[in-house]
Amino acid sequence: MWHQPHTTVRAGSWGGNLEILSWLMMAGREILDPAHYDGKVLFLETSEEMPSATEVYRILRNMGERGLLRRFPAVLAGRAKAWSFTDQDTDRATCTTAQREAVLKAFAEYAPEAMIVFDVDLGHTDPQVVIPVGGTIEVDGPARTITVTY
Repeated sequence: MWHQPHTTVRAGSWGGNLEILSWLMMAGREILDPAHYDGKVLFLETSEEMPSATEVYRILRNMGERGLLRRFPAVLAGRAKAWSFTDQDTDRATCTTAQREAVLKAFAEYAPEAMIVFDVDLGHTDPQVVIPVGGTIEVDGPARTITVTY
Protein backbone atom coordinates (compact mmCIF):
# COMPACT_ATOMS: atom_id res chain seq x y z
CA MET A 1 0.00 0.00 0.00
CA TRP A 2 1.35 3.42 -1.00
CA HIS A 3 0.51 6.59 0.91
CA GLN A 4 1.07 9.85 -0.99
CA PRO A 5 2.93 8.34 -3.97
CA HIS A 6 3.37 11.74 -5.62
CA THR A 7 7.13 11.95 -6.03
CA THR A 8 10.37 10.06 -6.53
CA VAL A 9 13.05 10.00 -3.85
CA ARG A 10 16.56 8.65 -4.41
CA ALA A 11 18.78 8.81 -1.36
CA GLY A 12 20.79 6.96 1.23
CA SER A 13 18.91 4.71 3.62
CA TRP A 14 18.66 4.63 7.40
CA GLY A 15 16.50 2.73 9.84
CA GLY A 16 15.91 -0.75 11.13
CA ASN A 17 13.84 -2.49 13.73
CA LEU A 18 11.56 0.03 15.43
CA GLU A 19 11.98 -1.43 18.91
CA ILE A 20 15.80 -1.37 18.62
CA LEU A 21 15.72 2.20 17.36
CA SER A 22 13.68 3.16 20.43
CA TRP A 23 16.23 1.53 22.72
CA LEU A 24 19.05 3.41 21.00
CA MET A 25 17.18 6.69 21.47
CA MET A 26 16.57 5.92 25.15
CA ALA A 27 20.23 5.07 25.68
CA GLY A 28 21.42 8.11 23.76
CA ARG A 29 23.43 5.88 21.41
CA GLU A 30 23.91 5.71 17.65
CA ILE A 31 21.24 8.30 16.83
CA LEU A 32 22.92 11.29 15.21
CA ASP A 33 21.82 14.91 15.04
CA PRO A 34 18.51 15.03 13.13
CA ALA A 35 20.03 17.11 10.31
CA HIS A 36 22.25 14.12 9.45
CA TYR A 37 19.16 12.31 8.14
CA ASP A 38 17.91 15.10 5.86
CA GLY A 39 16.54 13.65 2.63
CA LYS A 40 17.29 10.01 3.46
CA VAL A 41 14.87 7.13 3.02
CA LEU A 42 13.72 5.72 6.36
CA PHE A 43 12.99 2.02 6.65
CA LEU A 44 11.23 0.52 9.65
CA GLU A 45 9.90 -2.84 10.75
CA THR A 46 8.61 -4.45 13.92
CA SER A 47 9.77 -7.72 15.43
CA GLU A 48 8.19 -11.03 16.29
CA GLU A 49 7.43 -9.53 19.71
CA MET A 50 4.55 -7.82 17.88
CA PRO A 51 4.48 -4.42 19.60
CA SER A 52 1.02 -2.98 19.96
CA ALA A 53 -0.15 -0.19 17.73
CA THR A 54 0.04 2.09 20.77
CA GLU A 55 3.71 1.22 21.24
CA VAL A 56 4.44 1.73 17.53
CA TYR A 57 2.80 5.15 17.69
CA ARG A 58 4.68 6.12 20.86
CA ILE A 59 8.07 5.21 19.38
CA LEU A 60 7.32 7.17 16.22
CA ARG A 61 5.95 10.08 18.25
CA ASN A 62 9.22 10.16 20.19
CA MET A 63 11.16 10.16 16.93
CA GLY A 64 8.93 12.99 15.75
CA GLU A 65 9.52 14.98 18.94
CA ARG A 66 13.27 14.60 18.40
CA GLY A 67 12.85 16.12 14.94
CA LEU A 68 13.67 12.89 13.13
CA LEU A 69 10.51 12.01 11.19
CA ARG A 70 10.31 15.26 9.23
CA ARG A 71 13.80 14.60 7.83
CA PHE A 72 12.66 11.65 5.69
CA PRO A 73 10.73 12.33 2.47
CA ALA A 74 10.13 8.61 1.93
CA VAL A 75 9.50 5.74 4.34
CA LEU A 76 9.47 1.99 3.77
CA ALA A 77 7.40 0.18 6.41
CA GLY A 78 8.04 -3.53 6.64
CA ARG A 79 5.16 -5.95 6.57
CA ALA A 80 4.05 -6.20 10.20
CA LYS A 81 4.81 -9.44 11.96
CA ALA A 82 1.30 -10.40 13.01
CA TRP A 83 1.72 -13.91 14.36
CA SER A 84 4.07 -15.93 16.53
CA PHE A 85 4.44 -19.56 17.56
CA THR A 86 3.41 -18.60 21.10
CA ASP A 87 0.43 -16.45 20.05
CA GLN A 88 -1.51 -18.29 17.38
CA ASP A 89 -4.77 -16.51 18.22
CA THR A 90 -3.80 -13.05 16.97
CA ASP A 91 -6.07 -11.66 14.27
CA ARG A 92 -3.46 -10.84 11.63
CA ALA A 93 -5.58 -8.37 9.70
CA THR A 94 -6.50 -6.43 12.82
CA CYS A 95 -2.90 -6.30 14.02
CA THR A 96 -1.56 -5.19 10.64
CA THR A 97 -4.25 -2.54 10.19
CA ALA A 98 -3.70 -1.15 13.69
CA GLN A 99 0.06 -0.83 13.16
CA ARG A 100 -0.48 0.84 9.77
CA GLU A 101 -2.89 3.34 11.36
CA ALA A 102 -0.34 4.07 14.11
CA VAL A 103 2.32 4.84 11.50
CA LEU A 104 -0.07 7.05 9.53
CA LYS A 105 -1.10 8.92 12.68
CA ALA A 106 2.49 9.67 13.70
CA PHE A 107 3.50 10.80 10.23
CA ALA A 108 0.36 12.93 9.87
CA GLU A 109 1.44 14.76 13.02
CA TYR A 110 5.19 15.04 12.40
CA ALA A 111 5.85 14.59 8.66
CA PRO A 112 2.59 14.87 6.72
CA GLU A 113 4.32 15.18 3.34
CA ALA A 114 6.25 11.91 3.65
CA MET A 115 5.57 9.20 1.10
CA ILE A 116 5.05 5.90 2.94
CA VAL A 117 5.16 2.43 1.40
CA PHE A 118 3.62 -0.28 3.58
CA ASP A 119 4.02 -4.06 3.56
CA VAL A 120 7.57 -4.10 2.22
CA ASP A 121 9.21 -7.50 2.75
CA LEU A 122 12.00 -6.30 5.02
CA GLY A 123 13.04 -7.19 8.54
CA HIS A 124 11.35 -9.92 10.58
CA THR A 125 9.39 -11.38 7.70
CA ASP A 126 9.57 -14.15 5.16
CA PRO A 127 10.39 -13.56 2.37
CA GLN A 128 12.92 -10.95 3.35
CA VAL A 129 14.71 -8.28 1.35
CA VAL A 130 17.88 -7.04 3.02
CA ILE A 131 18.02 -3.23 3.15
CA PRO A 132 21.52 -1.87 3.79
CA VAL A 133 21.92 1.08 6.13
CA GLY A 134 23.59 3.72 4.01
CA GLY A 135 22.76 2.03 0.71
CA THR A 136 20.90 3.93 -1.98
CA ILE A 137 17.17 3.49 -2.32
CA GLU A 138 14.95 4.91 -5.03
CA VAL A 139 11.28 5.09 -4.14
CA ASP A 140 9.37 5.98 -7.29
CA GLY A 141 5.85 6.85 -6.18
CA PRO A 142 4.26 7.42 -9.59
CA ALA A 143 5.69 4.12 -10.93
CA ARG A 144 5.19 2.38 -7.57
CA THR A 145 8.63 0.83 -7.61
CA ILE A 146 11.44 0.50 -5.07
CA THR A 147 15.03 0.00 -6.20
CA VAL A 148 17.78 -0.78 -3.68
CA THR A 149 21.47 -0.44 -4.57
CA TYR A 150 23.83 -2.44 -2.38
